[in-house]
Amino acid sequence: MIKEFLFENRQQLFAQLSKDCRNHLQHSLIANDSTSLLVSGGSTPAPLYKALSKTDLDWQRIHVALVDERWVDQEHDASNEALIRHSLLINNALKAPFTGMKTSAPSAKEGQAETEIAYQKLPKPFSVILLGMGSDGHTASLFPHAEGLETALDEKNTQLTAAITAKQSEVTGVNTERLTLTLTGLLQSDRLILLITGDEKLSVFRQAMSDGPVEDMPIRALLRQNTVPFEIYWAP
Repeated sequence: MIKEFLFENRQQLFAQLSKDCRNHLQHSLIANDSTSLLVSGGSTPAPLYKALSKTDLDWQRIHVALVDERWVDQEHDASNEALIRHSLLINNALKAPFTGMKTSAPSAKEGQAETEIAYQKLPKPFSVILLGMGSDGHTASLFPHAEGLETALDEKNTQLTAAITAKQSEVTGVNTERLTLTLTGLLQSDRLILLITGDEKLSVFRQAMSDGPVEDMPIRALLRQNTVPFEIYWAP
């Protein structure tokens, strides 16, 4: 279920991944009236998003939504929604419907129900979910030993989203309150794509592939499932 695509440089990676994502989305649009693309924050995927935004897809039929979000306003520097609006929802993709995670609720726990309703309305299965991974082995906002992690990873949990309070670290920064896709939500996809760069991240990925508790490196939950194809795209 796991395929690795390793490139000599990031230019090659982003060119190929942009092409592959475009083809996946186009294939989904041929078979369905509409489809969904779920995306992650961070600086690494920004070049991919800008390339995707220029593709000739029928973006009005592609629902873009977030994989996870810090519980901060859109104007905040740490907002994933702000990143997506500035890097993906431009050019041709400006026409794409967008569903964010952050609500007006004072906390992620209080806002989860409203976000859940919105996510249940997205076209499913999602065509593509684009993921990143931290040096601690987290993906989405599924952080090691976080408050809410057990519920989020519970295969019997039918909710697509969950509130998470991470243990503050260099990886999390100060914004530890998050909303994230659950394992159930992540497995509502035709394919899961992990985008990482640098030798350190590749080493972390190799470690996650080895034996060990899922709670220590939550990305293991995706690496050990047999439901959705998992693809890793990496460059130095």
